[in-house]
Amino acid sequence: MNIRLPRYAGSFYESSATSCRHHVERLLEAADLPKDLPRALYGGIVPHAGWAFSGEAAAHTMAALAKAGPLETVVLFGTDHRGAASGGEVFDSGLWRTPLGEVPVDEGVAAAILSAGGGGLLRANPRAHEGEHSLEVQLPFLQVLSPSVKVVPITVAPDPAAAEIGRSVGEVLARRFPGARVVGSTDLTHHGGHFDAPGGHGPAGQKWTRANDRRMIDLIVAMKAQAIVAEAAENQNACGAGAIAATIAACQAMGAVRGLLLRYTNSYEVVHARYPDDPDDTTVGYASIVFA
Repeated sequence: MNIRLPRYAGSFYESSATSCRHHVERLLEAADLPKDLPRALYGGIVPHAGWAFSGEAAAHTMAALAKAGPLETVVLFGTDHRGAASGGEVFDSGLWRTPLGEVPVDEGVAAAILSAGGGGLLRANPRAHEGEHSLEVQLPFLQVLSPSVKVVPITVAPDPAAAEIGRSVGEVLARRFPGARVVGSTDLTHHGGHFDAPGGHGPAGQKWTRANDRRMIDLIVAMKAQAIVAEAAENQNACGAGAIAATIAACQAMGAVRGLLLRYTNSYEVVHARYPDDPDDTTVGYASIVFA
């Protein structure tokens, strides 16, 4: 059996079950959702940094999806930080462990996705997920919101074919599994600190990052799947361009027509709200977006 162990518990998030659950519950309870949130939500975008930085934004997306209906099966499109993906790499069987227990893979949904093929762009490859954190950090949110949830993790390369991967997955879900949802995982611009700082340092760098992120967010909200990978390559404003493009295209195939930005923040804003004199000017953008 394929078993994905919780490699990032104790660093990106808590390793003890009690602390992990408490942190998730606190983040979800604090999520401030709009009162006019659409009833039908097909999926969303979440960030994937440590929960101390991006957990608030991730909680907004997850809480919104849960409010729109039960989370039974969630297809997760993940970032490929290590260059391990060629197209879409599907964790097609087995389970993922977290401090809160085990999350089974929905093997029926995974098999249907692989049978559809996506033009040869999707393949079963659990090993591509071994060192990747972008999906692992999402699972405890799903476990708290829906203890019986099943997932289909798919790592997506930042390739122009990512939108076609998403479209293929979305068509399968719309046709055979209409209750499933789609969640894509990405952070936005990485600026300052030990990253490049074309926008300057300190508050100036954060202002530049916000503007750079805005270009990507505008494309996501407008559901311009085909433009995402090129935008990220040109402006370095998303590490998970493949995951974003696949999520948008999948949600479009399922019936979504618009994106809604629920929350935007960045690591500079989060850190300096707590420690105003911190000299670190690292600024990584985080957005919560849902598709209706």
